[in-house]
Order: sequence, then C-alpha cells, then structure tokens
Amino acid sequence: MKRILLTIFLFISYFITLAQNLNPENGILFPEDEINRVDITMNQSDLDFLLAPGNEENREYKECVFEFENSMLSDSLHNVGIRLRGNTSRYAPKKSFKISFNKFEKGRTFHEQKKFNLRAEHNDPTLSREKSLLMFFRDEDIPAARSSHVRLYINGDYYGLYLNTEQIDDLFLANRFDDDSGKLYKASFGADMVNDPNLYMNDDIYELEEGDEDDRDELASFLDSLNILNDNALSEYLDRNFDVDKFIKTLAIEQLSGHWDNNSYNKNNFYVYWNETTNLWTYIPYDLDNTYGIDWVDKDWGNRDINNWPKEDEARPLSKKILANATYSNQYNSYLSNFIDSTFNSADLDPYFEVQHDLLRAAVAADTWYTKNYGWTVTDYDESFITSIGGHVDYGIQEYINTRVRSAKEQIIITDFGDEYLNSEIKIYPNPASHHMIIELSEVPYKRCLISLTNLNGQTIKRWNKKAGNVLDLRIDNVHQGTYVLSIELENQQKSWIKIPSKKVVIL
Repeated sequence: MKRILLTIFLFISYFITLAQNLNPENGILFPEDEINRVDITMNQSDLDFLLAPGNEENREYKECVFEFENSMLSDSLHNVGIRLRGNTSRYAPKKSFKISFNKFEKGRTFHEQKKFNLRAEHNDPTLSREKSLLMFFRDEDIPAARSSHVRLYINGDYYGLYLNTEQIDDLFLANRFDDDSGKLYKASFGADMVNDPNLYMNDDIYELEEGDEDDRDELASFLDSLNILNDNALSEYLDRNFDVDKFIKTLAIEQLSGHWDNNSYNKNNFYVYWNETTNLWTYIPYDLDNTYGIDWVDKDWGNRDINNWPKEDEARPLSKKILANATYSNQYNSYLSNFIDSTFNSADLDPYFEVQHDLLRAAVAADTWYTKNYGWTVTDYDESFITSIGGHVDYGIQEYINTRVRSAKEQIIITDFGDEYLNSEIKIYPNPASHHMIIELSEVPYKRCLISLTNLNGQTIKRWNKKAGNVLDLRIDNVHQGTYVLSIELENQQKSWIKIPSKKVVIL
C-alpha cells in the first residue's frame, strides 16, 4: 500500500512539474535543435597570452568584440571580457572560455545574461552528456542551467564545437526563485558538507557567488545541524530548512547517470543557495560532463550499488544521512524506479542521443582541436555514443544506460510499511503536559520505539528508547516550558524503521 501511495505521489508530482516548472524556457540564446555561432575578435597578442603555456591559472580578462548568431538572433557587443575558465580543463589543449558582458561595462547584460560559459567538454567524446543531464534536471523541476552548443570562431579561425551553459548567478536565481536575496555558494573540491570552519570559511572551497560577505553564519548553522542532528531531529530540521525533496530527486538522477564528480562521491561541483525570504536551502547540480561511464577514479559506475553510492571511507553527511533515513531512502528508491520506467531508459534516451549525434557531427568533423585532447577521431565520436572507446571512456552512452538500468533494477529497495502503520491511531496525552506524557500504541505491532523531543529550531532536547508496549510513560518534568515537536520511529517485524507523523506538544 505504501509503495502504491508513493508511486501515486510521484506521478502527481510529475504532472504538476510539467505545468509549473520553476526553470524558464530555453529562449533565443539556448535553442535545443540548432548550433549557434559565436565570433570573438581580439588582439592577437591577448589571445596568445590566454593560450600561452604557464598562463593556465590566469584569471585576467582580455577585451574583445563578441558576435552571436542563430536562426532567431544576430547581435554583437563591444568591450566584452574573455578569459580561460575551468579547473583541470585549463590544462587541456582545447581550452574553455568565460565571456563576461559586464566586466568592462558594469551592469550590462546580453539578452538578460551577464556571462557565457563556453565549455570545451574535453573529457566527453560525444560533447552531449552534460547537455542531456541539464535538460533532465530542468524537466524534473530541479534548478539547473540552460545550455546550447556553439561553433566558436576567434579572429576568423574555427576553434571548435563548444557547449554554452548559463551562468549561475543572481539572474539565474531571480528566474528560478523569483528572488535573489540570500547567499549563493559555489562548492569546489573539498566541499564534503562537514561542519569544519577550516573548510566552510575557505573561499576556494565554498566561494560566495552572490550575497553579502558579512559572515557565513547561515552556512555554519546549516552544516552544524546537518552533522550534529540525527534520526527524527535531523529529518524535522531538513523538512523545514532544506528543499529535501528536490535534493533526493537530484541524488537519484546524479547516481543513475554516474555523476561521481559531485558532492556525494568527489566532494566537488555543486551550488547551495540560501533563500533569505523563505529561509530555505537548495542544492543546485553543476558540471555534469563526467557522467554516463566517464571515469577517472577506477570505479564501475554502471554497476555500483545505487544504495551505497557515496564515497565509502569519507564523510558525506548530506547524502549518507538522507540515504540512511528509511522514509527518505524509500523516496529515493521510488524516484529511481520511476525514472527508469519513464525517462532513464534506452527507449526514451536513444532517440535523443541519435538526434544529438547527427546535429553535432559536422561541427565535430571540422574541429581540429577535438583531436588534440586524446587523439580522438570522428570514428571515435560515432562509436562513443554506443560503446567504450577506451582510456577514461569506460562506456558508450547507450552501453552505460543499458548496464545501469539492468543493475539498478536489481538494487532498488522499496519497503512496504503496511496499512497498520498508516491507519493506526496513536494517542498522545495530556497535551499540554507538565510532568508526564503518555503515548498509547495499542493497535500498532512493533519491536522497539525511538522517541525524540525537539524544539522548533530542530535541536534535540530529549530522546527515549523504549521496548514494545501498549502504553509508554515519558517523564518531562525537567524540560523547560515551550512548544516542541514529538517524533516517533517504530521498528517493525522486518527490522525496518517506520517514521510516524510528528506531533506538536506543549510543555507547561
């Protein structure tokens, strides 16, 4: 019965998402079915400086003229900034570039964009993995960047095929949340979400992209709660302060697609946004090219256990604690099952990648920089949509999808909690109470009971571990007056833990 209810919930959520997706339409800058053209004109000496060995880590912008063209738009701007972008990609032969429309003229935008990210996608022989996942996230109502391919010309020379991804900034936030107040952090390597001030105060690990840098109190409080709280106290806190449903859905998509260069495995490549108006944190996925079987860490992502996916020997409190929670884990596994049935399968994805292959092939064939990364040829391009081409490309996209679907189906676990827990009436009295509080569980079969009393800030005040019994007597005479949340978890006969809906109680 519980599985049926979860499935119904997911389908309802899916159709609501179609009607009310928070992500904006592609617009004229990010068309789905064509390749844009970008022309950059700049001093040759400045271009030589950007590409010179030894300048890979340089963040200096050089001035250029920017031109953009597709079937819907032809426009240009002068006095635009261009520099290298990326991390390890800075050392690849085919460089990635960041274009800034407001670097030299403050406040200026190009059709409501401040920056372009021209990504060489040098690890992906198909140049299609990241774009497909950004579309997947966007279709599932998860805030994610828009993207579209471009042919890049610099000083008249063809520099190859690139993926242009939308900048995650205040304009991105305003378009997704109707609000850009609060703080946006870009998390880079080392961002394991542990509450260590040596990490979260480090701007190289958690870089403040938007918001005032007066302090990082909100981030510190979020990480403290995530690491210190457990069980019901943690889930109560997350339900109030974190968009946990979107994160669970994100986790399902990331781990189905083998996105290991993220928080849950490589402590890398994501954003977290604290919305000052709603006091809610949101996780935003980012940098999705190392997916669908791209591997640099000697793991088989097509067969990895979907329920033991985060890195084994290091702290990953966000993903590990959520997957350890029975209710959240059920929700995660239900999303996995639903995605495999409706989206992440060869019947749905093969036609999409066939269109991408045909759309991009001529641009790749003319891209002499494409061959300089790993010696790939157009034949490698063709084959890599289907099968492994060796090196770090362990799977072709089609091969990966088929392997991942087959193994995930064997690993998905959805617990049937049973009607007795859904329909049972649990009595808590007196309420308000002063010295004792009684819980009656006479109609509920269980082995053990964990009870937590938390304040409205999510802090656990008192916890009880009770053996099975029809009536439980809780002493509360040493608890300060106030309103609290009483949370109950029951261990059933199958040794699964079931979370009972929480109750507000008043202590006098």
